[in-house]
This record gives sequence, C-alpha cells and structure tokens, in this order.
Amino acid sequence: MDNSNESEPISVCVTVLSQMFLYLRSKNIDADEFLLSIGVEPDSVKAPDSRIPIEMYLYIQESAAEYTHDPCFGLHMGEYAEAGSWSILGYLMMNCATLGEAMEKSGRYSRIIGNLIEATAHLRFTKLKLVFNTPPHAPKMSRHCFESTFSSLVRMVRTLTGKPLNPSEVTFIYPRPESVSEYERVFCCPVLFGQKENSMTVELALGKTPILMANPELLAYFEAFAQDFITNIDRQKEFTRAVTKIILAHLDDESLTIQKVAREMALSVRTLQKRLEDEGVVFSDLLKDIREKLAKKYLREDYTVEQITYLLGFSEPSVFRKAFKKWSGVTPREYREGTYSLAN
Repeated sequence: MDNSNESEPISVCVTVLSQMFLYLRSKNIDADEFLLSIGVEPDSVKAPDSRIPIEMYLYIQESAAEYTHDPCFGLHMGEYAEAGSWSILGYLMMNCATLGEAMEKSGRYSRIIGNLIEATAHLRFTKLKLVFNTPPHAPKMSRHCFESTFSSLVRMVRTLTGKPLNPSEVTFIYPRPESVSEYERVFCCPVLFGQKENSMTVELALGKTPILMANPELLAYFEAFAQDFITNIDRQKEFTRAVTKIILAHLDDESLTIQKVAREMALSVRTLQKRLEDEGVVFSDLLKDIREKLAKKYLREDYTVEQITYLLGFSEPSVFRKAFKKWSGVTPREYREGTYSLAN
C-alpha cells in the first residue's frame, strides 16, 4: 500500500452509489425515499462525478443494509456494478485490449472512484493474489464495504470480457457467517473466512482474455482524462501531505512541533504556517487528527494502551487516555468495547 496519500481525506465518487440504487430498485425500494428516511438529501449524492466523505458513504451503505434486512447486502450491491459505476475508470477499462491491461489501469487510476480500499498485487507462480487494505486513517467499517468491492470487481471482469470468469480463491478477515451459499454463488470458488487478509486470487493466464469493446482511440482519450484527474488530486494540499509524512515519521517524538517540521522542510515557520493556511489546515489540528485516527486504528487492532502511548509520542498512558477522552468523548477502553458511533 502506498502511504504517500495518508493525509488525503478519504472519499468516494458518488457514481459508486448508482449500483446500490439499482439493487434497491430491484427490490422495489425507491432510492430517494430511502435516502430521505435516513436524513440524506438525494440531490446531494447524485451530482455526476462529485465525491462524498467516506463517513457519509459508509452511513448510507450501513443504513441500506439495515433497510433491506439483507445480511449479504455488499455482495448483492456489487452484482449491479456497471462501467458507469466506476466513473471514468470504468470506461477506461472497457476500452483496454485485454483483462490484464484493464486491471493494470484499475490499479493505476483507482483513486478516481475512491481511496478507501487499495489493492496490492503479489505474484505466486501461475497465480496473482490481490490483497486489499484500508489506509491507517480509515474509519471503522463493516464487511459490506469489502464484500461490495470484491463482488463489483468480479462483476466488472465478467461484463468486460463477456465470459463467466471466476477467482481461484477469495479470503475475508471476518468470521464465517451462518450461511456461505451466496458467497459461493457470487464468486464460484472457495471462499475462506477468519483469514489474515482480505484477498482475491486469480489465474495469471486470465490476463490475456480480450475485452469485448476494446477501442485504442477511446482508450487514449479516457486515459488522458484519467491522468489529468489524478494530477489535480495530487496538486491539492501539497504541503499538508508533505507535513503529514514528516509527522508520521516522527510520531514517537513527544515534543514534535511545527518548528521542527519547518526546519526539516527548509522553510521558516511563518512560511509553512501560511502555506498550510492556504490549504485550510492548522498544524496543531493536523497533528491531533493524525494521532486520533491512528489511536482509533490501533485500538481496533488490539494494541495495548502502553504500546499506543509509545507509538504516538505521549509521555505516559495517563496522558494518552486524557487526550483520547478529549478527542472522542469516550475512554480508550470504551472505544475498544464498541461504545462509539460509526462517525468516529
């Protein structure tokens, strides 16, 4: 996973919601009525290629799963993925020559549709294993998010090639559900639960499968658009990202200050403050936000309070506990035990 964008706010392109709305429609549920019932204005999540904060996306997805009483909501939502669901990335993949090329483009330009889940490829003889992770500052989420991602990917592969292609194996870190029949139906391969990774393994030879609607001219057009899109993302908050990388490298420094960061960047404190201000950021808030998000991540991963105290540069556990209570309104123990809201 590339940690260079850890400071980038996590968001999702609203086009991803289109497959959710299609699934709701298949169950005779009016998407607008559903959105209004959970306090979301429909127009706010339907503007073409706009993005919504990840907390909003997860709230809508979780609410939809409850609304439909569907324990396999993520799997079923993914079955309605279309090229348009993945914005410009979907159309880019549709015009590649082979499935291998399409998957390479998907990895390169995945941030177009969101930056919550990232895939890392591992070559193993004749198989390719894709391991899916979330960045350190990602909020807590349910199994629906990974399951919709996997299901969407399989659906896109079959749609692009016109062939009933299947993974060799799928693994989830989540416990095995009471019934696995829907997983087996969707993936048509062994599905393992309680594993160390969320992963999907495919035969390397599948990469040679031709794409049905390949068009080199349209591919060049869409790729140029995709490159411009990614470039614009990378230009945003350049100094915030640079400062975040330095903070992450020195988190165990209890006395980390803007003066130290400015010195490492060969800038005056005043210049750095002004650059951050232009990007709508205050150094002290950024430092607090990074520590808070990492603290929550470490608590979810069962690190001890003593370990977190050291990792985040607090002088002693009591100081960390006090800071955490101030951030989140609950103690580290209460947070770990699940007495926090989805928004946290």
